[in-house]
Order: sequence, then structure tokens, then C-alpha cells
Amino acid sequence: MDEADTAQGPEAMTDDAAAPRPSDDDEAPDYATAIYGSLLVTSLVAVQWRADPSVEAIGLSLFVSVLVFWLAHAWSRIINQRVRGPITVRHATAIAIAEGPLLVAAIPPALVLGLSRLPGASTDVVMAAALIVCIAQLFIWGIVVGRAAHTSWWLAIRVAIVDSLLGIVIVGLKVAVLH
Repeated sequence: MDEADTAQGPEAMTDDAAAPRPSDDDEAPDYATAIYGSLLVTSLVAVQWRADPSVEAIGLSLFVSVLVFWLAHAWSRIINQRVRGPITVRHATAIAIAEGPLLVAAIPPALVLGLSRLPGASTDVVMAAALIVCIAQLFIWGIVVGRAAHTSWWLAIRVAIVDSLLGIVIVGLKVAVLH
């Protein structure tokens, strides 16, 4: 294998006309926390739907669970930094804020859960709508990934479909493990 073969490794996942990459001077955004938050919220909604028929209880559980996961993520990153040496309160706060997208991922499905207060709204319909919103979030993250890797919308949509399906598989595995 020569140098040209090894240099093309990461590009194997892109089409020939790949979207421009950020230069070394640009700091590319890190979407990992938001994507993880979307997977987490989708899993929580799916698991809670099976376990509790009360939309209010599911909404509260969603809020508390996501808050606890956010605290765990922020605290583990803060501790990781502190192992390397002292950090300021400002730095710790910046770390906690950087984990904020995990919290934000809960907002769209939580808003849908709030629809349960409307007259005639059934628990199953509201929960199904919340789950659809969660899966839509996964699809949107797939579009973001697809557009970063490909200039073609068709390829970006294919990536979004595959990423959504993989997200659904992950959620299904979490539901199976938890119940």
C-alpha cells in the first residue's frame, strides 16, 4: 500500500465532489452532544411510552432524565479537565454550556408532549407524535452529516435515511435492554 492509498482513507465515505472541508484555521462545530441528546430523548420517549401511560409522568421523567445525563456529561468533562490541572469556574461553566445541546434535544418532543392537554388528545397519539418528532431529529442530523460529506442532496438524504434507521435500531436495542 503506498502513501496515496492511505491518504484516501477518510475520503472513502464521500462522493467524488465532496463538500469543502473547513481549513485548519476554522473550528468545525461539534454536534456529538446534540446527536447523543437526540438518541437519548428518542430512547426515553420509547421506553417511557411502554412503561407509563401518563403523558405528564413521561414528560417529567424526560426532563429529569435528560437533566441528569447533562449533569453527568458536564461533570465528567470537567473532571477530565481537572485531572490535567486546575481549571477556572469560567472554564467549568463553558464546559457545561458546551454540553447544553443535550438539553436542547428534549425541547421539541417535550413541546409535543404538552399537546396532551388539548381536549380530545389521546395518550397514544401524543406519544406517537413525540416519537415521530424524535425520529425527525435523527433524520435532520443525518441531513447535516450528509451535507457535510456530500454536495449532492440525493446522497445527503440517503445518509439521513441510513442514520435515522441506525438511530431507530439503537433506540430499539435500548428499549430491549431496559425492558
